[in-house]
Amino acid sequence: MFLTYVREAVRSLYTAKQRTLLALLGISVAIGSVIALVSIGIIWGEESMKRFSELGPDILQIEAPWSRGDEEGITVQDAFLLLDSSQTLADLVPLIIDSGGYFFGGENGWALITGTTVKYKEMNRLRLKSGRFLSILDKNKPYVVIGTRLLNKPEFKGFTGSLIGSTVKLQNKPYTIIGTLEESAGNWEANYSIIPISTAIRFFGKKNISKITARMKPGIDFRVAEKEIQRYFKQRNNIEITVKANVQAIKAAKEQAAMKTVLLGVISSISLLVGGVGIMNVMLTSVMDRRREIGILRAIGARQRDIRRQFLTEAVILSLIGGVLGAGLGILSCYIVCSINEWTFFIPKMGLWLGLGVSSLVGIFFGFYPAHKAAKLDPITALRSE
Repeated sequence: MFLTYVREAVRSLYTAKQRTLLALLGISVAIGSVIALVSIGIIWGEESMKRFSELGPDILQIEAPWSRGDEEGITVQDAFLLLDSSQTLADLVPLIIDSGGYFFGGENGWALITGTTVKYKEMNRLRLKSGRFLSILDKNKPYVVIGTRLLNKPEFKGFTGSLIGSTVKLQNKPYTIIGTLEESAGNWEANYSIIPISTAIRFFGKKNISKITARMKPGIDFRVAEKEIQRYFKQRNNIEITVKANVQAIKAAKEQAAMKTVLLGVISSISLLVGGVGIMNVMLTSVMDRRREIGILRAIGARQRDIRRQFLTEAVILSLIGGVLGAGLGILSCYIVCSINEWTFFIPKMGLWLGLGVSSLVGIFFGFYPAHKAAKLDPITALRSE
């Protein structure tokens, strides 16, 4: 009996091709938007988590207030004395971060310039692409390691020959390129340019560092380390220090990603509502056009529930086909967004099942009223209709 309903539903939908295609278009776009937005939200969350997790949960970022100025900041010596006296920190690297123009290959541009020590590479788990990283022998030397943000610029990308040993001007001063880096998801400053911290102090004319990246000893709670660091700088420099734990950033990123995914799902459900109303409209039109057919079926013995099931089957088939087409559309849209943003593409099961499951429910929910209306038609009135 069920196969009879399906066969008749397919025949009816095929007979009204134009109406069926319009309904499919509406529901496909609606379901595609649900799958695309929910999947993009999940992938975005994963990318954020990956960025923070890459450094590890035991990393701390220590920053002095910007308003303090150079005279009341933290020096490199302060940073290393903190490490010597600390009971909670295993290692740290001081950073001086500045920005300015660069000149390379006949082109000008803008770049971040980070002065730091040899351990920066290990602390931030950076991977070399070519050449070498800074060494203890590079003190005061005009050497620079270039990150991917600069390497992707046309003047670097189109450079013929080896970048290692070439000269780039940073803030009008020539630097020799000694190495290039793979992209770092967790350290945006590492994707520009890195020079020895002694060179940065000398060339930038800065006495104080911008921040410190520190790694805690195993098993240390970040709140204990935070209190120790704040107490140290309060006593030594009389300044209030901000300490940000990577574990807090990971937790915040996880909560933010979940919230954004829910928000995108709610927004996309509006389009699903519009698609469902489209199906109901198409089915109501179909009931009006097929009143004589319904009257004949009732006259030869079809029951109300047979008519109801017949129209409900049509609505569900319409939604399921729309769901499959919408899934393809949503996956394609998600893939394009991931390619543009250079995210790792995958299809979240939740997004896919949510789209397909909801498409079935939409077919049943919005198809029930037209099916019920068709079943309640008076056979005599239906047969008299044109």
